[in-house]
Amino acid sequence: MIKIDTLQCKACGICGNVCPRHILETIKENGQKTTYISKSRETLCMECGHCQAVCPNGAIALERFRNEQFPEHDSVDFDGEQILEYVKQRRSIRRYRNEPVSRELLDKIINVSRYSPTGTGKRVTGVIVVEDSDIIKKLSALVYEVYEGLDKGLRNPIAKQIIKRKIGNNLVSTLTDFVMPGMRWYIKWYKEGKSNEIFRDCPALLLFHNPVSEPMASENCLIAAYNAHLASQAYGIGSCVNDLIPPACNRNHKARELLKLPKDREIYASITLGYPKYKFKCSIPREFVDVQYL
Repeated sequence: MIKIDTLQCKACGICGNVCPRHILETIKENGQKTTYISKSRETLCMECGHCQAVCPNGAIALERFRNEQFPEHDSVDFDGEQILEYVKQRRSIRRYRNEPVSRELLDKIINVSRYSPTGTGKRVTGVIVVEDSDIIKKLSALVYEVYEGLDKGLRNPIAKQIIKRKIGNNLVSTLTDFVMPGMRWYIKWYKEGKSNEIFRDCPALLLFHNPVSEPMASENCLIAAYNAHLASQAYGIGSCVNDLIPPACNRNHKARELLKLPKDREIYASITLGYPKYKFKCSIPREFVDVQYL
């Protein structure tokens, strides 16, 4: 998986130092340093690419990547205060103008998101971009159907016990105390044709999915979704991370078919996208409940 160009390698040892599993090692024998690949740990490579990206001499190559996928970059000219101001202006946008988001802008947002870090180094996250209004409408109907059925189940003592055994007490408490009280209104308004409070009448939707066997499946999708959330703001597009859509899509076979979601994958994060209907004029207070320095 990793190749070392011995003619270019200066045995500086940086590659092995940044490798989280020390797959590359530099040793000194007879007064000469040599960098080699540890045979006992070679299979532990996560293909994160750090060794190739950090090598000052271009001596390392990962078979999975092409050299042109490692372009040199310049330093970015912004400081911490600018980042703070940008993040302070971030808002979860839940009301959109009736205006489509261009494919060009969606591609740009995804292009930012694809550089998100992953917990295992593997690049197995996929994105489903839903921009067809008819598909969003069909998916909405299926998602509401799931939550209406869930509400009926949680109201039935016997069915509720079965649900508890499947998903656990904590999640059932979250559904009962937090999700369903608002969801009942959402279902009512949707049936009356007043509003779609799950999809928010969004012009576009991004669904991030991973193999169910991926150890960091949920975390990787959430990070990618949040980076897309931040990127959308830079391009003038409003977005909102939406936790209600993924579980309903995963559990409804018609939704899975509609989205062409492979059997071995599940959606772990989603964001709605569109041009903001309203402009926020000020920041909103945000505080941690506690900050400790130890």
